[in-house]
Amino acid sequence: MTEKPFYRYFAIDYFATGEGRSFWLKICRNYQPVDGKDREYEKFKEFVGHDYFIQGFEEELTEDKFMERYTRFIPYMVAGMIQKRDQPAFTWETHLHFNYS
Repeated sequence: MTEKPFYRYFAIDYFATGEGRSFWLKICRNYQPVDGKDREYEKFKEFVGHDYFIQGFEEELTEDKFMERYTRFIPYMVAGMIQKRDQPAFTWETHLHFNYS
């Protein structure tokens, strides 16, 4: 039996010609679904705000893969909180948009 990851990692990396590039990132505690509903995923969908962009969500990433791709976007303070693994109900979300025009 494998150990359940402490955190969950969500990411959408969206870009389109002429629109720039957007990232939606979320790290949260890995709690069990309640009543068969994945509340953290539902909250992520609400945070993203548009079904169009949520289509870019392919799968949850492992901690290693998430950090490999998105470490440069994580503030120092948040990185420290992640390492401690002692934050009850920890959630960090960010939306970054880079415009190329």
